[in-house]
Amino acid sequence: MIKKLLRFYALPMYILIRPFEGFYNMKFNKEGRLWLALTNFFVVCVSFAFSVQYTSQLVMPRDNRVMNSFGQFLTLSAMLLLFCIANWSVTSLTDGEGKFKEILMAVCYAMTPLVLTVIPAAILSNYLTADEAGFYYMILSAGTFYFVFLVFAGLVTVHNYTASKALITVFLTFVALLAIVFLITLLFTLLGQFISFISSVYSEIIFR
Repeated sequence: MIKKLLRFYALPMYILIRPFEGFYNMKFNKEGRLWLALTNFFVVCVSFAFSVQYTSQLVMPRDNRVMNSFGQFLTLSAMLLLFCIANWSVTSLTDGEGKFKEILMAVCYAMTPLVLTVIPAAILSNYLTADEAGFYYMILSAGTFYFVFLVFAGLVTVHNYTASKALITVFLTFVALLAIVFLITLLFTLLGQFISFISSVYSEIIFR
């Protein structure tokens, strides 16, 4: 069972140890698999759901009655897709070599540190005192920082960029991301107003 699991996670674990070589193999040696990358993302979603459910109230105060794992999954999925779309849009204009599929795979593979830290941190939190809560945040911070580094390494490799050009495109990606969110919000606001107008007109016609 352990050997099968190790074979299944061979590339993500290799990326964890040797990021640039791993992402190179993913892109140029075609070792990456979209279904495995999406599985890694799904495991991350499950890890976050576990964390919200079982992390000690000492470090994560919450109301368990209003938790919605499916809503959390949709939120994480939307964030992933929006980031990949924004990055693909920007890099298409800046001579990036990465395809949308490769960007998506790179980001999902880069999530492996989150898989390895979120659940252990949640379990550990139940055995910590208030003075020891820093260990919980230290584990999560380490996983998050390494995840960010792996995303950067993945984008550098996938697009065949220099580090400086990758930093600029990451900044532009967040600008594009904000623009996309603004346009989506504006669209739904206008759509809501249009539906409200149609409903008012319909009510006027019916009552008259």
